[in-house]
Parts: sequence; C-alpha cells; structure tokens
Amino acid sequence: LRSRPAAMLLAVLLASAGLLLSPRPLEMHAVAAAPRALAPAMAHHVNDKGAKKHNSCRPRKSRPSDRNRTPPSYPPLPEPTGPVLIGSSEGRIETVTISVSPGDDAAALKAKLTAAGAAAPEKIVFRGAEVTATLAACGLEEDASIEATVCKAA
Repeated sequence: LRSRPAAMLLAVLLASAGLLLSPRPLEMHAVAAAPRALAPAMAHHVNDKGAKKHNSCRPRKSRPSDRNRTPPSYPPLPEPTGPVLIGSSEGRIETVTISVSPGDDAAALKAKLTAAGAAAPEKIVFRGAEVTATLAACGLEEDASIEATVCKAA
C-alpha cells in the first residue's frame, strides 16, 4: 500500500475484525473497564457547608449609603402600667380596687387595702418599684383608682 491513510484504514479494519472474531470479546471490554472503576470518583471542588455558605451568599454593603447607615433610634419604652402586685408571689391571690393619691405612703395603702377586704401585705410594689415613701416617688402624678392584686401566703 502506498498511501498512509489507506494503511491506517486497513489496520483499523483488521483490528475490528479480530475483536469481532475473538471467542471472548466481552472479557476484553471488562478488563479494560476495571482500572477505571477502581479509580476514586472525586469532585473537582468541595461545596461550602453551613455558615460558610451563608457567609458567601450574604448581601454586601457596596454603596456608601449602605456603609454609612446608622442603626434606627427608637423612642424609649413607656413606664409599665397595670395592676399593683402587693405581697409575695406564692399563695392565694385577691384583687381589690382602691383609690390612691400621690401623697399616699405604704402605711396608708395598707389601711386602704384592709378596708377594701384584703389582708395586710408585707410589702407594696407599684410600677415595678417597692413603695417606701409615697406613690409620687414611684411615678403616680394624679389621683387614680387602681386594681391591686394581693398575694396571701397559703
């Protein structure tokens, strides 16, 4: 044969005829595939997991208006209002309504509570502060009718 492509074509034809005429062509394919199956199949790169992924996907502050933004300022929370808790938190609970004024002290409140039918408490708490002087010191500004919760020891 004079030409090189013709020689290559002839070699390919003879090789394919040899494979087709071989008594066990499947074993040759199985042997050829075995080294490929033994090689580990690994990923090209590892995926981010957990917090690393969230950190990579988070929004960035790219504009100057985002970078210079200050946290919002909220108005202060109002003073707690609600029933007056008098006595300990254990035992039976009674609720009575009494009228109070800013000049009332702890002794006057105890007298008003016993007159309303409740037991005399050990301590009086108004708006989160224990009453030691007057209700004006605890934040009461004008006469009011309040609902007092008295906790009696069991």
